[in-house]
Amino acid sequence: MNTLAVIFQAEFARRLRSRAFIAGTVIGVATVLLFALLPGLAHRSLGYSARRIVLIAPPSLAQPAARLLRANFDVIEILPRLDERPTAASLDAHHHASAVVVLAREQTGLRAVAYVRDPSLFRSTFAHDLAPLQIALATGMPVATIVDHLTVPVEVHDVAGRFADAGEADAAKGAAFIFIFLLYLAILLNAQAILTSVAEEKTSRIAEVLVAAVDPTQLLAAKILAVTATGFLQLGVWIATGFLAGSAFTAAFTAGDVGASAGPLAVSAAEILLFVAFFLVGFAQYSVLYAAAASLISRTEDIGSLAGPLVLPVAAAIVVAQFGITFPNSPSIVTCSFIPLLAPFVMFARIAVTPVPDWQLALSLTINVAVAFGLALLAGRVYRVGLLLYGRPPSLRQIVAMLRA
Repeated sequence: MNTLAVIFQAEFARRLRSRAFIAGTVIGVATVLLFALLPGLAHRSLGYSARRIVLIAPPSLAQPAARLLRANFDVIEILPRLDERPTAASLDAHHHASAVVVLAREQTGLRAVAYVRDPSLFRSTFAHDLAPLQIALATGMPVATIVDHLTVPVEVHDVAGRFADAGEADAAKGAAFIFIFLLYLAILLNAQAILTSVAEEKTSRIAEVLVAAVDPTQLLAAKILAVTATGFLQLGVWIATGFLAGSAFTAAFTAGDVGASAGPLAVSAAEILLFVAFFLVGFAQYSVLYAAAASLISRTEDIGSLAGPLVLPVAAAIVVAQFGITFPNSPSIVTCSFIPLLAPFVMFARIAVTPVPDWQLALSLTINVAVAFGLALLAGRVYRVGLLLYGRPPSLRQIVAMLRA
């Protein structure tokens, strides 16, 4: 067994047992569960309670208004008159309602007065829901007839043939956001693990023993391969959790809900391969940068000050990727999908929501693979010298000299 394989196995086993890997995996699982379940739980526990209303209206208006309002509100009680001005206490007395709506007919038409806990939630929605009743009072037409003619059937066709309908497009955008966030989390956790590992080995003088017995380039390569393997393992656990949580959410929280729909998101094998390819490229780019930077640290106290600037490209990439989900063919987004450190995030966002020309995919992969190899060569030189460099941090002139050596 060659030296690289031995170092890889030792580093991989060490990382699997490390508290940082276990904690990062648990954090990722918790985050996926939060993304999957919290919106549904919040919608059911908060959304419905925020739209519980008491309707006060004469019989001629109460029933048609209640039918219209039930499109967006839960009408919990209908009363013929209002005895006193509603207060928060009276709302609590009526099954913790969020509003009392008083309807009356005047010469100019329908008049609605709402006493609510949160005014921002109701005004425009009330007006929209009660508009058919207002038109019916003014024209004498049946409310049902007006409602039937208010909705214009619109057929939406994707000219690119990427999605069958709007629901599938929305699902793809949601999946793209989740995968981009997982890529961000995987790179951030594992690249910083490299930073900490290399810094600890150097400051504890273990690096001197390792460099004496092993080629520094092989040591760096084995560390990056081990981190990449554990990163894929983490990502697999998170994705599996997401699928299981998504199934649980569909079964537990959408069953019986009007308008709820859940269907499988079609993901082709090519898209999966491209995601893996860009994940590997992005992981390699960030890993070599973090490892090279860590080799220049002389004290563990300097890890925090060094990690901050290295996080900025990752943060910038995820921000640009968010715009890429909405504007995938914008010239600036297309340009960013070729730029190293940004491309792994931005290009996958584009792949998820729109067909990307093959030449752009090939060019982006070529550029970023070449940059990853270039960074690896430069990082190897810095790593080889930096592991044995103690005392004050090297100056920019010394770093340039290392790269030229």
